[in-house]
Amino acid sequence: MSLTSPHLKKLILLAAVSALAVTAHASGISATATITGTEISPGEYQYSITLNNTGTTTIGTFWFAWVPGEGFLTVTPTSLVAPTGWTDGTTAGGAAVRWVTTTNLLAAGDSLSGFGFDSTETPAQLELTVPSGVGAGDPVTTSYVYIAAPLGDPGYKLDAQLTPEPSTMLLLLTGGGLVGFVKREMLA
Repeated sequence: MSLTSPHLKKLILLAAVSALAVTAHASGISATATITGTEISPGEYQYSITLNNTGTTTIGTFWFAWVPGEGFLTVTPTSLVAPTGWTDGTTAGGAAVRWVTTTNLLAAGDSLSGFGFDSTETPAQLELTVPSGVGAGDPVTTSYVYIAAPLGDPGYKLDAQLTPEPSTMLLLLTGGGLVGFVKREMLA
């Protein structure tokens, strides 16, 4: 079989794809994230994200509202913040946020808060799915983490879960308690 044989080329391609799949599985990278939005002024929201490393290796890159090649935010975020030792920046023409570190890697089993940004994009808009193109059907909050350098390994795709801000939860619980109290009094 010569080196230019179509069969040999297919075999080499199959071996490369298999090696990449084994590397992705063996890397042990896995994560979850929660994002909370707080209205800081009419039409302006401050978003705070907590990243949870659920894998068996470190995390050194966190990309929010992004899949390789495309960002999903419709408004470029402002006032980016990063945890100590991490740097932040927008990517994909301002349609995604990326945080990177080489000195404060998120260890397996740990959580890290302090990722954040401000935006006029509402929580309801972040709960939408991407309508078309790259990432069509994915949630806007689709994110990726990498062990270290961006795109330095196969990475792990996750959906950052939007959670209500604490004051909204308190309002819902108080309202529910009040309804229960009134109902009990009416039945008594």
